[in-house]
Amino acid sequence: MLLTDLDLEKSEENVYGYIRDAFPQKLRVYMETVPVARFMIMERMVNALLREGFIQSELIETQLANSSQLEFDLKKGKLLISIKERYSYNRFKLEKNPCFLHENGEMYEIFHPTVLLNEFISLNQDTRAYTNLEGFREELSDSVANMGLALLFQKITRENLLAFHINHKGKTIVDLVNQLEKDKGCQFDSSLFFEQLSVSGHFLHPCTKSKIGLNIEQMIKYSAEFDSPVRLHFVAVHKENVYHNPEIKKDAINPFWLEHEPELYQQFQKRCEENGYNLEDFFLFPVHPWQVKHTLPILYKEELESGTILSIPYTMPMKPTLSLRTVLPLTEGRTFHFKLPINIQMTSAVRTVSANSIHNGPELTRILGEVLEKEQHFGQCFRIIGEELGLRFQSKNENELLFRDRSKNLGFLVRRNPTTLVGQDELAIVACAFFNQSPTTGDTLLFEIIEQFHLLNPMHSFEESLLQFFRKYVEQLLAGVIPLMTKYGIGLEAHLQNTLIVIKRWEPVKVLVRDLGGVRVDRSRLEKQGFIGSYYPGSVTINEDEEEMQNKVIHTVFQSHIGEMTYHLASKYNVNEQSFWRIVRETCHELFDQLSRDEKLTNQVEKDKTALFSKMVRTKALTLMRLTDDVTDYAYTKVPNPLTSL
Repeated sequence: MLLTDLDLEKSEENVYGYIRDAFPQKLRVYMETVPVARFMIMERMVNALLREGFIQSELIETQLANSSQLEFDLKKGKLLISIKERYSYNRFKLEKNPCFLHENGEMYEIFHPTVLLNEFISLNQDTRAYTNLEGFREELSDSVANMGLALLFQKITRENLLAFHINHKGKTIVDLVNQLEKDKGCQFDSSLFFEQLSVSGHFLHPCTKSKIGLNIEQMIKYSAEFDSPVRLHFVAVHKENVYHNPEIKKDAINPFWLEHEPELYQQFQKRCEENGYNLEDFFLFPVHPWQVKHTLPILYKEELESGTILSIPYTMPMKPTLSLRTVLPLTEGRTFHFKLPINIQMTSAVRTVSANSIHNGPELTRILGEVLEKEQHFGQCFRIIGEELGLRFQSKNENELLFRDRSKNLGFLVRRNPTTLVGQDELAIVACAFFNQSPTTGDTLLFEIIEQFHLLNPMHSFEESLLQFFRKYVEQLLAGVIPLMTKYGIGLEAHLQNTLIVIKRWEPVKVLVRDLGGVRVDRSRLEKQGFIGSYYPGSVTINEDEEEMQNKVIHTVFQSHIGEMTYHLASKYNVNEQSFWRIVRETCHELFDQLSRDEKLTNQVEKDKTALFSKMVRTKALTLMRLTDDVTDYAYTKVPNPLTSL
């Protein structure tokens, strides 16, 4: 494909120039990924326009009742959108790129999502509410360019892994993982391996790959799919400028580092001695390398100069996980991940770590630990990857101009490595990896796993195996989600990026859920069960009724997680999507029936059933939120609920 045929946008030109200089032999391959990346983001953009209230739903429904092509009037013509298939929660699969039919009769294909955005804006005369229109254009353009770069590296990675796989006569993805573990030893982490496969990003967010604030070299260095080791830095902060949940004992903080990173601790000790400081007056903080260079010298200049913050002359190798700000140290054992602030915008928000999370993460970890112990981990199939330790910088002057920024740009949470929570012959796979390419087959990873599952059950038809696998998956996922919601008032944010499915012999046997920052808690339900927490003042996490908690579960678990699976399976195997939703509904009813045996829960069960099975359910209007630059007060729209149309 010729460069002139693509008419690259500025962001794409930047990537093109980088590939030309750094990987000239891959330039042709990159050009092949550009149309694919554009279409992937285009499909998300079209879905946003059709789902989020930009176009009257009555108009869409009327047209779809008679045709698979939608037509909308623009200033100087019509926008034509060809729909290949429609799936649950109004997910639309496109037949091809949208087209613009000019009033003079000329028609042209719209190849880039920003062009679609420009055409669409003319459909809505009043754009004053879109206060972030220019910012959104930049994010959209960045997302397309970054997707192309990620797809290129996916191709390169697959070529290398496939050659390794064939050389070792492997047959499946499990063979590949086992061989990599033997070959690389402690430098290989199976959980991270699957996170690195997750190139496609959020399936409904057009800005899924945007990373505003990172140049191309930094993005490759700090994003999981590029598998780049970097160095984790450390500082020591005086205890008078450190905040943590009061339940965390001060005398347990430094021993954590002594136990797990003794070489770091020695350098910490030496640094304090050289400056005449008492080690007990300081706490160690891991710091992301981007933050060390770009944020610390600006926001904490005075503390660095006065010795309130000490730079520790020690770094350790690490790799980024799926969440750029969460990193895996590549040290012996690799027991923990560190969630760190990094002051750049990815998808919808700047990825710092809030004061709320530093306090509430360990608090909710303690409560959930007690709940899961009481419930025997819901049949030993459900675990939370908790946040056992969290610290942040806190200024003594609450009235200073940058108090909030300084509170969320230097801090950390410690989270267990998922590999420490799985047994022999088990693999913890982040759920979003299921919908990305397997390096062994080139097909979607989920399909490879299901087809291997079927080979173990030859007495069944393939459709029977498919539905059986799906039922096992949903049962493991909802075994903890529903009781935590209904009985304890804890709405987990168990979307694809936060959920790991543990596979053993191709079968889902356990679920791990991480990241408690997005949890929503109905305090009254939790306290009825005897669990009293001390939460950060003004926390959006803590609510006095069930509505936000219910919405969190419906949006993240049913729409973003299960809905993505039903979409992919129905599309691939030509099975009626309602067959899958019938299983989901049956599983929910079984769990609700078990819970209703406790008469004290009858009212809560009925409330949750009403919310979960309502005709229409709320979904986040992700694109509208970006156009209005609204990241804290969620904007919602309503979509038909597949659980009620059975």
